[in-house]
Amino acid sequence: MKPQPIIVIKDPEIAKLFSDQTRRKILRYTAHREMSASDLVKELGKNYSSIVYHLKQLEDAELIVKTRTEVVQNKLQPYYRAKAWSFHVSYYLNETLNEDEDYRAWQDSLTQRLFDGLKAYGITVPKSDEETVKELLRTMYLRELIEFEGRVELRDPDIDLGFYIGRSLAKLVSQIRLLRDEEHRTAAEKLSLILGEQVYHDTSLSL
Repeated sequence: MKPQPIIVIKDPEIAKLFSDQTRRKILRYTAHREMSASDLVKELGKNYSSIVYHLKQLEDAELIVKTRTEVVQNKLQPYYRAKAWSFHVSYYLNETLNEDEDYRAWQDSLTQRLFDGLKAYGITVPKSDEETVKELLRTMYLRELIEFEGRVELRDPDIDLGFYIGRSLAKLVSQIRLLRDEEHRTAAEKLSLILGEQVYHDTSLSL
């Protein structure tokens, strides 16, 4: 089975499944190759019953499918594959799921990871500006998600671009459209003022 390039999740109950890190990892692993519960136990370091539980939830939600079954030590062992290379939870669900503690915690964790990731680019944020920067990053992320989702849904499914080219083009077209997105542009300008020359400083290595 060849996974679809991208699936946009619009069902709030299915979206909640993505708040669990183990399920997200299972989808990531099975996007690249078919795997059994035993394979996932070895990769993720979880107990067998836990993996089977998560696989059942993902299969019921039609995020993964059984691709084949083998007999191992007189027991049937099914193999699974993710239905898509990439899954995107629709931005429309953010307000709908805001009351769900697990989902909200996942979104807060994502914002924190975006903030912490600035260090990888040599960017430090003044203590007094941390919360403002987090909110601006979240705003930009959501606006980019909106545009990206829109480009994905408008793509002609009859033209086979492959996963990487398709995703790259969706992002490129989204970036062009974001030039006219006032909310995204305003957030970017505010971030630029706070972070200053750290953003523009050339840290590339000379060869």
